[in-house]
Amino acid sequence: MFAASTPSLRRGCKAILTTASVVLSTVGASAVDPQDLRTCQDSADVPRMIAACTNLSQDAGLPPGARSMALLKRGFGNYALGNIDAAQADLSDAVRLNPKNNYAHHELGLTFFKKGDLTRAIASLTEAINLDPSSAASRFSRGQIYLSENRLDEAIQDFSDAIKLGADKNTAFTKDQGVDRPEANRVAADYYAARADAYYLRGNFKDAASGYDRAAGFSDPEGYTLIWGSVARTQGGSADADIVLSAALDKGQLKDWPKSIGELLVGRITPAAALAVAKNADQICEAHYYSGIVQLKAKDSISAQKELAAARDGCPSSFRESRAAVADLKRLQSQ
Repeated sequence: MFAASTPSLRRGCKAILTTASVVLSTVGASAVDPQDLRTCQDSADVPRMIAACTNLSQDAGLPPGARSMALLKRGFGNYALGNIDAAQADLSDAVRLNPKNNYAHHELGLTFFKKGDLTRAIASLTEAINLDPSSAASRFSRGQIYLSENRLDEAIQDFSDAIKLGADKNTAFTKDQGVDRPEANRVAADYYAARADAYYLRGNFKDAASGYDRAAGFSDPEGYTLIWGSVARTQGGSADADIVLSAALDKGQLKDWPKSIGELLVGRITPAAALAVAKNADQICEAHYYSGIVQLKAKDSISAQKELAAARDGCPSSFRESRAAVADLKRLQSQ
């Protein structure tokens, strides 16, 4: 249901959390403050939600299932605020009170992933899927963990299943201590882009390009899936790799830094010029990665390896560019 999100999927795993908006509304205990029920269930203000859910979770008169849901929501709030140990404690208690609370298993899996315990993360998300086979969010989240472990076939299967199930209507993200519920198109774009990432890492560039194109068709506010469609086509040796990206640049669809990346990829600016306009460490690492792609296109494997190595070493490991640089370097070194 809910997630603490990163700005875009290229930044790595986005936690898709889910909350139960049903069970709490059916609580009939007269001693319960109706305002706490409404705030815990529906508030977009994370600190207020935590306070209300705390009141409910401590009410021994509530049924275990309702208290489990209150702890689930509080666990989400703590996760969103970066209180990961508190989130784990809340979600573990939610599971203890109701072992069939698939949402709590889902959130607990994300918490384990955040803490780097991938085995327990996968186990918790798998239990969430077993309890609710229709959960696209749980399959997507488990797929992201498989992707981080380079278990590409399993990741592709989970992403494909999520796509077939459709955008999870409970998806939400947190930003600045508030809750944002994205439109279905944004969620669907993430599913397609994630699968395209897995295809790219596996070297299936045609499938990757198709996936990035589908993602861009749903939602691409920054232009990165459009950019990656061009990268995948370039890597696949397509003669028309730049056509769509060039057209988007001509129409002014890309702005700011993504525009500079697009201009670099289609040959309108040089790698040195792209690096010169990069404003921070993230943009510098990206400039190195996309410069590597430009050098690959120019058949300059030595320069390409240098740029890709700089991206591998300079980008956070959660970045799409970091993972791609590792895979691209391996492909170069095996030639």
